Amino acid sequence: MSRSADYAVELKDIFFSYGSNSILRGVNLEVGYGEAVAIMGRSGSGKTTLLKIIAGLLRPEKGYVKVLGHYLQAGGLNSVKGRIAYIPQTLGLIEGESALYNVLLARAPRKPLRFITGLWGGDDVEGAVEALRLVGLNGVGRRRVETLSGGEKQRVAIARAIFQGAVLLLADEPISNLDLDTAEALVNMMVSLKLRGLSVISVMHDRQLALKYFDRVYVLDGGVLREAG
Repeated sequence: MSRSADYAVELKDIFFSYGSNSILRGVNLEVGYGEAVAIMGRSGSGKTTLLKIIAGLLRPEKGYVKVLGHYLQAGGLNSVKGRIAYIPQTLGLIEGESALYNVLLARAPRKPLRFITGLWGGDDVEGAVEALRLVGLNGVGRRRVETLSGGEKQRVAIARAIFQGAVLLLADEPISNLDLDTAEALVNMMVSLKLRGLSVISVMHDRQLALKYFDRVYVLDGGVLREAG
């Protein structure tokens, strides 16, 4: 993939408020291609808000957001939408359906007829199976997602991002409610995606894991983002 910018993500002087409650106060951030960055901070500090701004789901009051070489406020979101994968804490998986089906959903916007009929092509199915294999879920595709563990569900969501063709992965607290061993295995796998050219930005609460696996760790405090020492 040709790179149209020096950074996968570039935020400059970002301000955002909910009513009179100022959440972000001049946030600056640069994330390179193939780089993994963790964002930490107390509850309510604005970490999720920041991820949503990078994903183009929220619009800042001031400052600019440049993602994969496109300014989001200037209409650039449509140019990068398919290359950004935002994984919220709720994951957005459809229960009652298989892990494979949930991964295939990543291409539903591009292939609505296959989604409506359920008649996915062999190339799509093979790609989804491969995405599951890459996240360590080989042979799990036919299982319904509600039968999977918390860590496995997170992996399905990440597999969906891979199958989507994402270049930027945004994960909001991917290890919440996981035991330490499961959490570490998931973080290790997620960060290893940078070897495939993905940039990863994840909200984290475990400082030890963040410092161990991510290239850089930031703390959001008082609306300002600072690199952890």
